[in-house]
Amino acid sequence: MSTAEPLKIISVAGAHSSVGKTTLCTILLKSLKGFGAIKFTKTPLYASVTDDISILDQKGKDTALFLGSGAQKVLWIQSPYHELGDIIKIALGKMSGLKGVVVEGNSPVDFLNPHLILLIIKPDAEIKPSAVRISKKADIIIINSEKRANEPGLAGTVPKNAKVFRIDLNKKRGELDEFLCFVKERIGSE
Repeated sequence: MSTAEPLKIISVAGAHSSVGKTTLCTILLKSLKGFGAIKFTKTPLYASVTDDISILDQKGKDTALFLGSGAQKVLWIQSPYHELGDIIKIALGKMSGLKGVVVEGNSPVDFLNPHLILLIIKPDAEIKPSAVRISKKADIIIINSEKRANEPGLAGTVPKNAKVFRIDLNKKRGELDEFLCFVKERIGSE
């Protein structure tokens, strides 16, 4: 009989492209010891889970950034949406023995029961339909800006208990320390 704690899962989703998902994942991985990372890429035809370090650690790849940020293990899932449920189970099985995993991508949220769902938004940018759906269950909203600007176009869809942080992810300034403390408290990590 195993007494191991279940894997803590943090889902990182974005309201639009180039919003800072990878950057936020690297920030989390530097702060959360014993965590792994899963990168999701949507493909039209095939599903795969890559754990080959020679592929994952190629310069310029998000997976290499995860490795460089202290991830204990990194996997790259490539899958069409309709196969993602099965492939994510396989990937999570390969993460056993870790404290947790940071999962980057919007689609995996539909197939996981994460401890935390983080949604990143840039002010004044158009919100993807998948992000509106995710916003309804988000635990944390990151507004990728230090400045008080127009609020993102999610009025009425963000849960009342969602915590909002303003962080300039490029400069790593703003409410970053408060955010990291909140995440650690919520997932029970020191």
